[in-house]
Amino acid sequence: MLYYIHRLFSEGGERMPCNDKLTMRQEQAAETRRNLLDAALKLFAENGYSATPVRDINRMAGMADGLLYHYFPDGKKEILLVLVEEKIGEIRALLRSGAEGLDDLPLAEALEQVFQNWFEVFHARKDVIKILLKENEAMQIIEREKLAEIIHRGDQWFPEFLRKRAQRGEIREIDYVSASESLGTVLYSYFLAMLTGTSAGILSDEAHRKRLIAYQVDLWKNPQS
Repeated sequence: MLYYIHRLFSEGGERMPCNDKLTMRQEQAAETRRNLLDAALKLFAENGYSATPVRDINRMAGMADGLLYHYFPDGKKEILLVLVEEKIGEIRALLRSGAEGLDDLPLAEALEQVFQNWFEVFHARKDVIKILLKENEAMQIIEREKLAEIIHRGDQWFPEFLRKRAQRGEIREIDYVSASESLGTVLYSYFLAMLTGTSAGILSDEAHRKRLIAYQVDLWKNPQS
């Protein structure tokens, strides 16, 4: 990212006579870049990645044709990469932030809060995920394995969360990483189904969801016979 910022604000060796003027140019360039990203996200979500020409992104952002390539030399492919990294980064940060304060809750209540956090975060950032799920061309640019790897970076707090619960005697010692991945798989499946409209999912029913949470907590407490 630092490379792109450097390239974005380089002017072929031109030296600015004033730091204030340089700062103003940087702010204007950053605003232009942001407008292009926002326009692309809206168009990709509405029309699809492959059906969105670069000129439409320029027009929606109020830019002259060709200006996009000044900020994104690889065109809309580079924009897609930036959007995915940016939005998934926001998701990771929000999920981690939502995990704060869970240590003081009973485990079943903490898991319900985890679900609620996931629902709010993924629903608010669903545009980028929908683009990737529905667009074969987009998925060739961001491979599913890469997307999963980006998302799974945000799961690293949960094994430690379970380890602390075991140390407090709330659950037995388990394979914390595998337990985290198992829970993550259930949540991912639910949200992917929700985003693609293929199924409401059993987790949508609060009573059923709480029964599943209670069952999971019981498995972590007691060894299977």
